[in-house]
Amino acid sequence: MASVAEQARIGIVTVNYNSASFIDEFLDSLARVESPAYRLIVIDAASADGSADTIAGRRPDAHLVRCDENVGIARGNNLGVQACRELGLEYVLFLNNDTTHEPGFLRELAAVADERTMAVPRILYSADRRLISTHAGDFNWDLGLFRNTHHGHPDGPATRRPRELQTASFCCLLAPVAAFDDAGELDERFFMYYEETDFLRRALALGYRLRYVPEAVVYHRESASSGGGWMTPFKHYYATRNRLYLVRKHARSRLRYAFFTLYFWATRIPYALRYLAPGRRAMLKALVLGVADYYRGRMGRTLEVRDF
Repeated sequence: MASVAEQARIGIVTVNYNSASFIDEFLDSLARVESPAYRLIVIDAASADGSADTIAGRRPDAHLVRCDENVGIARGNNLGVQACRELGLEYVLFLNNDTTHEPGFLRELAAVADERTMAVPRILYSADRRLISTHAGDFNWDLGLFRNTHHGHPDGPATRRPRELQTASFCCLLAPVAAFDDAGELDERFFMYYEETDFLRRALALGYRLRYVPEAVVYHRESASSGGGWMTPFKHYYATRNRLYLVRKHARSRLRYAFFTLYFWATRIPYALRYLAPGRRAMLKALVLGVADYYRGRMGRTLEVRDF
């Protein structure tokens, strides 16, 4: 099989939403990428802070799609894949624009990926580069839980071993465009969060592979467009709603989904009680609305950061 590095036909897709405070750092970092050649594809989700104009001015070679509404990550990445097809690109690198990168990160990913293999890097927190910031690892489909991701753990020997994965974040992931022809596009009912977990399960079921490439290193601000921080009310809302939807979508039986439902409620009630504390009411609101909207069938884009 020919490697991506030899073919050098990669589209870097980033979904932009009000990134003015960090977009220059992202573009500066991309300018230092050593190889292979790539085409930058930006899907702007109706940013109101001038960040799309900054991108257009600094990267006139970029393929910039300006949307008239906040399309979210799932729809934005689907539009990015579509642009890769139209531009004749064979591989797509999904990349959050709240990241920076070691100059050789793309080369390392490209050396591993091929027409049946997807690749993800070692992602570290920007604020503390000693810690892992990713949910690349395994997934327990009965409980809807990520496993063996090392998220928040110190970087070390255990996080520097190449391995096969069951799931990973689209914070940074290199994939053949053909995988989306075979497995289908991202499910836009998620809007954001868990849409990549859903897609990767479908792709791996068709024989695609997902490889962890620790030599490729990316630094992540974490939820910079979602309020900042590991868990914000905005993120908690979508993660709660979408986790219920994800597990139901892939449940192997009604009995297994019933077991998950019992587990979900048993673990959410203690969280709800803790969220009654002063200063945490926004998290309680996010939890309650996330559950309510799932059961009401309200999917897609329903709430914005400002709603919390």
